[in-house]
Amino acid sequence: MMRPGWNPARRNRHVGTKAHGHGANNRLTIPESWYGLELQCYFEKLSSYVVVTKSIGERELKFFVEPTRPDWFYPCTVDDICVVLSHCDFDALNSFDFVVMRQPTRKQHILCPVWGRAIFSFDIDKFRGAAIVIEAQNLMPIEWGGPIVPERARELERLRKDGHEIRNIRRGIQIRTTPNSLRNTVLYRTFLHEIGHHIDYNQSSDDEWYVKTKSMKEDYAHRYASELYGLLSKQGALPFGPIVDDRSFLADGLKREWFCLP
Repeated sequence: MMRPGWNPARRNRHVGTKAHGHGANNRLTIPESWYGLELQCYFEKLSSYVVVTKSIGERELKFFVEPTRPDWFYPCTVDDICVVLSHCDFDALNSFDFVVMRQPTRKQHILCPVWGRAIFSFDIDKFRGAAIVIEAQNLMPIEWGGPIVPERARELERLRKDGHEIRNIRRGIQIRTTPNSLRNTVLYRTFLHEIGHHIDYNQSSDDEWYVKTKSMKEDYAHRYASELYGLLSKQGALPFGPIVDDRSFLADGLKREWFCLP
C-alpha cells in the first residue's frame, strides 16, 4: 500500500529533463508536414512571391522573389546575379533552372541560418527543377558557439576576407556584418558555391554522389567558387558595384526596400 504523501516521481532522476519530456511542448522546431500529399520542404513554401524572367545570353532564367520583412533585405539584386551569370560558362549557366530569393521565418533563421542553398529538386506551383536559394539577411550580429574546428576556422577566414568583423566573445565568436560584407559573401562566394554544388551533382552518377561525404561536397564547392571568382576577377568582371535600378525594380514588380536598407 502506497503511504500517504509519497510521490514516486521524486525518485525518477529524469524528472525535469528532456528524457522525461520536459520542454517537449515548447521546443523550438521548424514545422514540417509529413502527412497527406504535402511533400514540400519548408524552404519550398513561399508565402507570396514575384516571378521575374531574365534573359542571360540565350538562356531565360526565372527568379522567384519573396517580399522581405522590415529590417531584412537581400544582399544582392536580381540584376547583380544576372551580371555574374553573364560571365559564367555554358555548364555553369545551365546547371540549374531558377533562383529563389526567400525570407526565412524567425524559427528558421534561429535553427538553420544559411546564406543560400543548392536544391536539386525544387517544387513551386507548376514549376519544378534545380534551384539556387538565396536567403534574406539582417544586420543582427551572428554568434557561433562551440570549438573552432579546422573547417570553421577556414570559414571564419573567408568571412573576414568578405569584410565581416570577427570578434571573440565570452560565448564563442561574434560576426558583425554590413550590407557590403553580406553582398560579398552572398554574391561572390555563396552564389558561386551553390553553382559548384550543381556542377558537382550533374557530373556525378547517383551512386557517385551518394557515396561522397559532406566534406567532399563542400570542398569541391568551395574550390569551384574560389577558382571561378579568381578567373572572373582576372578578367575584370568581378567585383562590381551594386546595381540598384529603380526602373528595373518597377518593370519587374519588385520593391527597392527588399534589396536595400533605407
